[in-house]
Amino acid sequence: MSTSPDQTDAPLISVITATHNLLSQGRQDSFREVIDCMARQSCERAEHIIQDGASTDGTEEFLHQLTAGAPRTRVISAPDSGLYDAMNKGAQAARGDYLLFLNSDDSLASDDILNFAADRLGATKPDFLYGSTLRRHEDGSETREKRMSLHAILQRMPFCHNSVFLKRDVFLALGGHDTHFRVAADYDLMLRLLADGYKGELLEAPISMFWGRGVTEDDARTSQDYARVWQNHYAGFKSAQALSHEDFVRFYQRGHMPAGLVLEQLRQPDISDEIKLAARHSLWKSLRRSAQFWRRY
Repeated sequence: MSTSPDQTDAPLISVITATHNLLSQGRQDSFREVIDCMARQSCERAEHIIQDGASTDGTEEFLHQLTAGAPRTRVISAPDSGLYDAMNKGAQAARGDYLLFLNSDDSLASDDILNFAADRLGATKPDFLYGSTLRRHEDGSETREKRMSLHAILQRMPFCHNSVFLKRDVFLALGGHDTHFRVAADYDLMLRLLADGYKGELLEAPISMFWGRGVTEDDARTSQDYARVWQNHYAGFKSAQALSHEDFVRFYQRGHMPAGLVLEQLRQPDISDEIKLAARHSLWKSLRRSAQFWRRY
């Protein structure tokens, strides 16, 4: 570990970054940006956990050198089965009340965002707090992701995974990320979060910044994994029985769930308020798009 934090002074926020073989991938410079952005934060209520997947190319030594003297920073190395398993391990080691997953190519959107978020989390104590994300482009320009609504949970991820502070107790109660999903485990987690009735709040500020690249930039893989999430989540629904995996893939690519499945959800006696609102939104979207004959299906 890079430091030995005082166990009696637990932080409010644990920022978790998963790494694996950064050096052999030529990603040491981009990871330095993660460390630099954390160093610029003056939030004493936050810790940084770097969860390395037992790298074999010298990455662990690089991490210890890079974070030497960094306050409230821990480097942990242990074998894992992939990105989401590493995140789960980081969450287990976290001491904060809230978790923020910051990827090894990401950075925080501003130098005071952790203090800003900590003030809100300490005051209202929501189950989760989400905000927007900045996207950095190859030409150096930045854009702010605007598609951000919990009502969209039955179509897509309602916000970026690196821009939500999630209560650690809630994350653990949900069992963390389901590592069977290699791309959409973050979406699966958010779907289960809202289906179980947990309540979130919107932070009116961008939280993280990321490059327009990565595994979720692969539309084919994303479509396949989202389809698997839907099949798994709605396996017991009558209206899902006649649908194949490829049917779910096509519905995801269209941007909405099958209307029959949405209606069946609305008839469930124990449906959460957030899923009820999302189902009505999805039904409206399904009906609108079914009338748009020019769309390709």
